[in-house]
Formats: sequence, structure tokens, C-alpha cells
Amino acid sequence: MKSVVKLVELNAKRSYYSVVSKDAATKYSATVIFSHGLGDTGAGWSDLMLDIKEATNSEHIKFILPNAPIQPVTINMGFKMNSWYDIKSLTDRGDENKEEVEDSRSYIESLIKSEIDSGIPSERIMIAGFSQGAALSLYTFYTTSYKLNGCMVLSGYLPLSKRFKELIQPTNLQQPLIMFHGEDDQVVRHQWGKKSYEALQEASNNGINGKFISFPYMGHSSSPEEIKEMATFIKERLPKN
Repeated sequence: MKSVVKLVELNAKRSYYSVVSKDAATKYSATVIFSHGLGDTGAGWSDLMLDIKEATNSEHIKFILPNAPIQPVTINMGFKMNSWYDIKSLTDRGDENKEEVEDSRSYIESLIKSEIDSGIPSERIMIAGFSQGAALSLYTFYTTSYKLNGCMVLSGYLPLSKRFKELIQPTNLQQPLIMFHGEDDQVVRHQWGKKSYEALQEASNNGINGKFISFPYMGHSSSPEEIKEMATFIKERLPKN
């Protein structure tokens, strides 16, 4: 199986990379939408998605890697970079700009809708991400009206956690969530990820179908062990049909 990475430009502000088969006639029956972290682009994760696609023999799965808009980021002295929403502090989380978070969620939902319009059922669409992109995916998963296949959160956290109980929707409470976090993460602390998982349990009255997996010695990055878990989750949740 041979796959390629393609850049798709939707408009002046919205674009994404797709990891697809070289054969243009390939029919897809599932999609994984993976959102990058602060200051990155979808291209930064394309090699890993190529590897996972090949390792799992997933010619039936399309991988979509959206690019965040370029905007000033307070924590980085106002410099402009790819960011899903502004980050004011690494220590004070849970009170992010709701309008910006919702705007990025709308972009992810537009990609979901586009996949549904192409013939892929919403329950065959998985969302995932790393760091800020993981936070966006987690937020989207529990606030969208689309019933999705599942959600993978890599080194992420729950944005707007201070008022998430009033935002959470029941649609995906029983759909599987898997959260990965390195115990040596110095950017998004392991305890923040753990507290986010606990906040989700509280907001849902212990109603989520989730799992939190810690990786000793892993920092704010990925690892072979985590990648293996990712590939297993994708293969089990999105088999060829």
C-alpha cells in the first residue's frame, strides 16, 4: 500500500493536509481528523500518520490534518503563529476564550460534515490531536451534535473546564475516549491532563466511556509505546468494512 500527503486549501484562512492512497480511485470508509499543537501545522504530523496508515494496513482510512489559523498568542509575547485559540498562561487553564475555541470547533465540525457528505458515516469518523489540538478535539468530542467513532487525546487538557458542566452534550458520552500523557511533560503537566479527565467525569456524572494512560519518562512529545497504542486504537475502532 502506498500513500501520499496532499495539501488542500479551502480558502485563504482554512487548509488541511490529507494522507491518502496514491490510487485516486480508492474508496474510503473511515476518517481520522488529527489536530496539531501550538505553533505547528498538520504537516508536522503527516509522517507519523503515514507510518500508522502503513503499519495498520488502513487503505480504507483517510487521515485529515487541519491547519490552525495564524494569530497572536499572548503567552508567546503576542507573536503570530498557528494557534487554535489564544493561550494566556500555562498555569491558569480552564477559562480560555470561548469564542475562539468555538470558532475552531466549527472548523473541525465542517470537516466532519464534509466527510459525512462524501458518504462516510459520522460513527466512522474519529477525532484526535496533540497538545492544544488535543484540547480542541476533546472539547469538540463532548460538545458536538455529531455522534463520532471515538477520540484520542495526546498530551492534552480540557479547555473551558471551569464551566464545562454547562457545555457538555450527551451525544458522545458512551463513545470511547483515550487520553495519553507523559509523566515528565513540562509543558502540559501530567497532573493537568489527569485533572481534565477527572473534570470530564464530574461534568458527566461519571458517564464517560474513557481511559487515561500514563507513560513514564515521556515528556511533551510522543513515544514508540504511545504510537503503538494509537495504532491499536485506530485499528480496533475503524476496521475495514
